[in-house]
Amino acid sequence: MSKVNMIDKNIKSKVMSKRIMQLIFALIGILAIYTAYLGFAYGAVNWYYGLSAEQGYSKGLLMLDSNMRFYSGLWLGVGIIMLWMIPRVDKDKNTLRIIAIFFFLGGIGRLISILMCGLPSYMYMFFVLLEFSFPLLTLWQKSILK
Repeated sequence: MSKVNMIDKNIKSKVMSKRIMQLIFALIGILAIYTAYLGFAYGAVNWYYGLSAEQGYSKGLLMLDSNMRFYSGLWLGVGIIMLWMIPRVDKDKNTLRIIAIFFFLGGIGRLISILMCGLPSYMYMFFVLLEFSFPLLTLWQKSILK
């Protein structure tokens, strides 16, 4: 294989890797924005958490609902940043690293909750795996940085 063909193949590989990463960023961004919408719209009192508005709002539930809507604002911010990162995926390394650290720390918090309180559903293990593997995106990004 000639040197030109190898260089061409390497460029195509980087472009394909960049496009896949951009797609992943788009999916994460859209999912984060959708999650933020659900949190803003329904708070903690919804079918997903098994709480209904008919049961009344205790002081603890009011605090939980307030926190839920606050964290929804953070999710909205993460979603916007992930979408903003799409055209910059091969240029801006610091933003992804910061978000990866936040996801990893969130995974630690979720793991502590599981260990102390129990597993709400097996789906939460999927979330923990995602949160702990999110920093791997930074290694992948390193391979496509200009």
